[in-house]
Amino acid sequence: MEKRKAHRVGRSSTAVTLPYEWVLRNGISPGDELQLLESGSDTLILTSSKDNAITNNKKSFDVHSNTPAEHLERLLIGTYIVGANDVLFNCTDAPFSASQLEVLNESVGRLTGFLVTEQTSQLFSIHNYLEPTGTLFSEHLNQLLSTTIRMVKMVPNLLSNSKTSELCRVISTLGNQSDMLYYLIVRILLKSLSNRKLMADLGIDSPQEVVGGRLITKSLEEICDRIESIGSLVEESDNGGPVDNEELNEHLNKKINHICELINVSVEGYFSGSVLLPNSALQELYDLERSKDKPLLAYIKNEKNAEVSRMLTGVRSLVQEVGRLTRAIGEVAMNNSLRRT
Repeated sequence: MEKRKAHRVGRSSTAVTLPYEWVLRNGISPGDELQLLESGSDTLILTSSKDNAITNNKKSFDVHSNTPAEHLERLLIGTYIVGANDVLFNCTDAPFSASQLEVLNESVGRLTGFLVTEQTSQLFSIHNYLEPTGTLFSEHLNQLLSTTIRMVKMVPNLLSNSKTSELCRVISTLGNQSDMLYYLIVRILLKSLSNRKLMADLGIDSPQEVVGGRLITKSLEEICDRIESIGSLVEESDNGGPVDNEELNEHLNKKINHICELINVSVEGYFSGSVLLPNSALQELYDLERSKDKPLLAYIKNEKNAEVSRMLTGVRSLVQEVGRLTRAIGEVAMNNSLRRT
């Protein structure tokens, strides 16, 4: 993998030079448009709009046998999200490594509609067999919403239940489902930007709503990630035993239920075009994010087991993150409601 340094351009911009061979191979000239896709929090996928490198429906990548398998995974997920129907990996110097093929096949299994059409020692080809529709979008959005709420509601049980391993396995499975749902939903949203008929079928009336829908979908997926992190924290400190405190459990259940109510109303309101949140909802969301969690703080302060104390401190931080993401969903939903009125 090649490394490049970032350079300051002007007062507020940062630039990175492109590899010379890649520029030549793709026929890039100054002034040409390139496409950027954010794939994960720390990865940008750059593609050329030249016909010999990419079309709207087909993308091909020349890779090497020592290309990190994680890089191939990111490329495949990124091309899926931007709407490619055919993806081809060509290993130019030698056969694919076993780890590369394993990761590619596992990744295809997580991308709804993608199937492997050809696999040789140096060729890996995938085709999409699922066309985007409003019904498909609605069904998978509802699944992501229900999966998110189900995972959030498992937090109090994680802390108070002695069988954390079983709960953590369920959370891990639900987390993988949320990733699959997120990829498909964003794929459909982005495809609607170039397909007005599909956009109307989704019940969306502008590109701004597509962007807002993607922000909401990403926030739901990130909430699921935070719950997976909570599960990992609890599982790592499992020998500390369950947290048996009635006041704390009651406090957490109340806060978690409140979060779930706000998530449900905001998401359903956004995609139906009518947010039913009360006028005080945004203040509730801010309070939710910035709440001091006094029962939890008191429990942490008085906890004699250092391992449990560290675990609860981490859980508290992650629950606050869930509150922040919930507020972000609510803000997007309410802004859209104001725009439509």
